[in-house]
Amino acid sequence: MAGHFVRWTGDPGFLAERLRISQDVFDTAQHFADKRRGRFLAARALLAQLMLRVYGINELPALITNSNGRPAFADRDLPDFSIAYAGNMIGVLLAEEGGRAGLDMEIVRAHSRQTQEQLMQELTSGEVAWINAQQDFMEAVTQIWTLRQSILKLTGAGESGLDSLRLLPGAGRLRSTLYPDIQVVCDAEPTLVWACALSPATQRLHLWEMDSSHQWRALREVEMSKPNIGPHTLRLTSLPHERSLHPEM
Repeated sequence: MAGHFVRWTGDPGFLAERLRISQDVFDTAQHFADKRRGRFLAARALLAQLMLRVYGINELPALITNSNGRPAFADRDLPDFSIAYAGNMIGVLLAEEGGRAGLDMEIVRAHSRQTQEQLMQELTSGEVAWINAQQDFMEAVTQIWTLRQSILKLTGAGESGLDSLRLLPGAGRLRSTLYPDIQVVCDAEPTLVWACALSPATQRLHLWEMDSSHQWRALREVEMSKPNIGPHTLRLTSLPHERSLHPEM
């Protein structure tokens, strides 16, 4: 069982003009402002390209919007996916075989130190302690926040679910009261922090990049069960059900 994460950087209009998305998607986008319309179409074109590559499906299947605002395929037999934006970058995460997916991306140092400190007010004491132990404060805050957002997107809770989630990054553990079994991997690159939340049965995460000519480049494959998967990479897994978090967490 695998997850597939592809990202694309460039003019959203270029990607949106390509094939494999239906007229209904274009019609929906006409109600949006220019910037949102470009992102909306480009994300769905990228999802269509990923579905073609992984499943051989030539046109993007019909989509619905769930009550929490999360897009999904109308056919429940098709895989779960998650979309994220960071600067002019668009990302799509696809989960195989009935798994769930949550993707978040943030540009490194896109927020001021003051904003970073405000974000820390939403975190637990365990998360803050881990951040303070790292060499790069701003990178560490961004990693924790991106981890949190990816998990909240997987559960479908959004910002309203902040209190449902606790991270124990020093122990490589997490706890979501909304979804018992999750694993999440987060990496800090020179300009981008990304986090992919997936079901625990996911064994591999394939990372791809697509250029403006629609050429795909394999970045790397993450073996989810390996203890060391990169110098700036965090992997957290759900605590066993019978355990509870320490009160101070």
